[in-house]
Amino acid sequence: MTNRLVHLIRLDGYFCAMAWMLAALIFISRLSAMVKLFMALYLRQELGLTIETVGWLLSGYGAGLLIGSMGGGLLSDHFSTTRLTALLFFVSVWILVLLGLITDVSLLAGLLLVSGALDGAIRTLHQRLIMEYCQLAQRARAQSLSRVASNLGMAVAGAMGGVLAQSDFRLIFFLSAGMTLMALVWFVRATLHRAVLIHDETTGTPSGSSAPFRDKPFLWLLAASVVLGLAFEPVYSMLGNYLLDYYRLGTEVIGWQFALNAVLVVLLQIPLSHWSEQWGARRQLLVGSVLLACGLGMLPLGSGILYVCLSTTIWTLGEILFMPTLNVLVMQRAQAGKSGHYFGLFSTFWSASVLLSPALGGQLYGHFGGHSVWFASSTLALFSMPLIYQATRLSRVGSHR
Repeated sequence: MTNRLVHLIRLDGYFCAMAWMLAALIFISRLSAMVKLFMALYLRQELGLTIETVGWLLSGYGAGLLIGSMGGGLLSDHFSTTRLTALLFFVSVWILVLLGLITDVSLLAGLLLVSGALDGAIRTLHQRLIMEYCQLAQRARAQSLSRVASNLGMAVAGAMGGVLAQSDFRLIFFLSAGMTLMALVWFVRATLHRAVLIHDETTGTPSGSSAPFRDKPFLWLLAASVVLGLAFEPVYSMLGNYLLDYYRLGTEVIGWQFALNAVLVVLLQIPLSHWSEQWGARRQLLVGSVLLACGLGMLPLGSGILYVCLSTTIWTLGEILFMPTLNVLVMQRAQAGKSGHYFGLFSTFWSASVLLSPALGGQLYGHFGGHSVWFASSTLALFSMPLIYQATRLSRVGSHR
């Protein structure tokens, strides 16, 4: 046991120093994700809005993600990524405070739009930071480490948010603002005197067009990401209210479901990614899609907290397989001088699912009942499989040219 702990501590040779810094940054900032986890419950329980209205409001957040994802990528090709990131974190602090104070629906819609734009841009810039501060051979590792840190933060956020919601939903917003401010201070201190590495994306980059819109494997990957996103996003926009309505679970128990998802990712992401590397990207994505379809599609077929935990475990295993693999494939397709465009486009298309899913899910939920949401999610996850196959097939063909 002691040797294993020493091995885990001495991972500096495996992960670059800035990978640890970026992982710590995303951990602190992910603590503020409790706002996202409990926003749907807050809008419905605390403000008394209908499920359809909640869906439309969350779609406003998705629209912001769409704008910010592409905008952040384009801006990062012209301005300092570190300065942009620091500025966006600063603005996010005040948006979170306002979300906890304002109850007018129209103002909330505007704030959620801005909040989504900030989150989308920060998400894109984080990928750019990995490319700027980590060597080429270490970027995939940094991606995995950031994902573990992200979900560790989500685990704490889920448990903490559930407890805070029992007392006062608004505490979630104010504590999240404090965590975001802490992330800002950490980031500025870590990058203040650190130089950006010289870009070397051309080395070992798959052959193909320098323009993302002419990169056929990348375009198929974008299509697959939209469909997978539509299947996965209801976890955040619909699952809380569904478990409240159909499973009769309280907010604290719902929070522990989100925490279970995050803990599983923290414990299993790196070992499962390492074990499944021999499969190749195609099989990782396909198996991940099947597990997501099974985990979400089984929700209407059972009852009880243990059954929910089993469902969460299955779709989380799917998430572990497909989520980082998508990001790694995007990094492989990114070209020198165009990384902002690639990451911006990918984040934009993924964010399109965040825009569409809450509105569509809200309509399904309101007109056909909550079960229909998960049957639709399961179908979409399976529908992504031929798109994944096409993206990876063309990628292999291109790599041999």
